[in-house]
Amino acid sequence: MAAKTPIRAAVPTYALYGETGDVADGNWLHCESIPARSALHAWEIGLHRHRRFFQILNITRGRAECRLGERTVTVRPASVITVTPGLVHGFRFSPDIDGHVITLLAGQVERLPGGAADLRPLLAEPQVVDFRSDRPAAARIAASVAAIAEEFAGSAPGRLGLIQSHVAIVLLTLGRAVAASALDGSGGACPGARHAAAFRTLLDRHYRSERMVAFYAGRLGVSETHLNRICRAAFATSALGAINRRLLLEATRDLTFTMMSVKEIAYSLGFEDPAYFTRFFTRHSGETPTAYRRRHAG
Repeated sequence: MAAKTPIRAAVPTYALYGETGDVADGNWLHCESIPARSALHAWEIGLHRHRRFFQILNITRGRAECRLGERTVTVRPASVITVTPGLVHGFRFSPDIDGHVITLLAGQVERLPGGAADLRPLLAEPQVVDFRSDRPAAARIAASVAAIAEEFAGSAPGRLGLIQSHVAIVLLTLGRAVAASALDGSGGACPGARHAAAFRTLLDRHYRSERMVAFYAGRLGVSETHLNRICRAAFATSALGAINRRLLLEATRDLTFTMMSVKEIAYSLGFEDPAYFTRFFTRHSGETPTAYRRRHAG
């Protein structure tokens, strides 16, 4: 890769890696293995840009030297790179490189499930996300990318819906990682982000039986004050506020999708007094459980 080429110099604008044709309206996504194209160009893709495309590169083996605008980064396996429309970029890959590159029409990204708000940070600037320390997220992305590649190459019924769903999984997982790394402005893993994720996991496991902030702070090995600080940064509420939100979420689900009485729901959520549950629900939702069920349940 000509890493020393000035960005000011004339840089070609390609439809897709040197293909001069445009993408037909119905073809909003392209997927191919990284070796499939880079091997044809001595493992190097020169500086170029795409006017309308948003790209995702999932690196599963080998190394890549990436030029993204004014910066050059080295990327290792279990990493994902995003390239925004109009960005000058190029790559030099090791011969053992493996992974996939997914190219999307940028306008389609915000139309995906969870799009506009959750994915806007991904569209704002390129990202390089290292998932080596987050194996579940890495496995989720790898599985979805493999599914996208398989469906893209096939023609089975439901192909488009499955592709859209798996693209959304990849992008939302990326968006979650980017948001977490931004908590301390470091662009990498930070203790606050890890604690916020761990707190969310603990809360999903114990919200029915544990509502004391001290319980979660103790399990995380931090003070209650520090946990409140983490929650305000990650969730825009205190630790107690996050606990109450989780209880309220489950209560609304039960009221909408089950036939349990209000009393049964209260007991299932760990409330010893159904009247107190009704007051809790009313205070946080603005209406009684019965009124909520009347509006939302079939």
